[in-house]
Amino acid sequence: MTKRQQHEALSFLHANEFTTTLLADFTHQPPNKVDLKFTSAREKLAKCITDLGGQAAIQAGGAYGEETGKQGMLRSDLEEEIADINATAISIAEETENPAMMERFRIPHGVSDSKLAASARAMAAAIRELSLNDEFEAHGHPADTATDLEDMADEFDGSEGDQGTALSTRTGTTASIPETLRSGKAAVKTLNAIFRRIYKRNIQVLTAWKTASHVQRAPRPAKTPTPVVNPA
Repeated sequence: MTKRQQHEALSFLHANEFTTTLLADFTHQPPNKVDLKFTSAREKLAKCITDLGGQAAIQAGGAYGEETGKQGMLRSDLEEEIADINATAISIAEETENPAMMERFRIPHGVSDSKLAASARAMAAAIRELSLNDEFEAHGHPADTATDLEDMADEFDGSEGDQGTALSTRTGTTASIPETLRSGKAAVKTLNAIFRRIYKRNIQVLTAWKTASHVQRAPRPAKTPTPVVNPA
């Protein structure tokens, strides 16, 4: 699901939970037409939630976002470390007059996560094979630079697995999600119409319902401020 779809799914959860607090108002015997319409809308909303994987799966969408953020942070850290390794390797190559060694320490650009981790491990292997660990340590790197770099690559790979696990908890095929969401939104509109009539003099209920059924907006990207140019 996209972020917008995730927010809609969460609003269905909240709306469905809220309707349980009003059940007593729709249990006439025999049921009247409003009771039947209310029950039908609730059943449609509950089916929508089930088709989206249920409460746990919908809420797990947040876990996917968290893992995606973690993955991005670790990628940034690994890219920065690789850049530092490259800069140190350049210094060592110049000091030892061995420019050929730089073939083992080139920075990968625009590569996939797996290739980035592989590049880090290749650099770690080069440090060991060329016996450069002491040189790297002398330039401010950890005492065992090769192992430290491999550990970062392993953690990065592991976070990618966590991201995949969080993603797999989202159920419902991409093709079925829009249709399911439309059904859920229709159920919420039906409930909204009922509540506006039944509780038109009960501001507390209507306000609580509006909050429960509200679809959170995805945050807009921050605008880059226009630089101020001082006149000469």
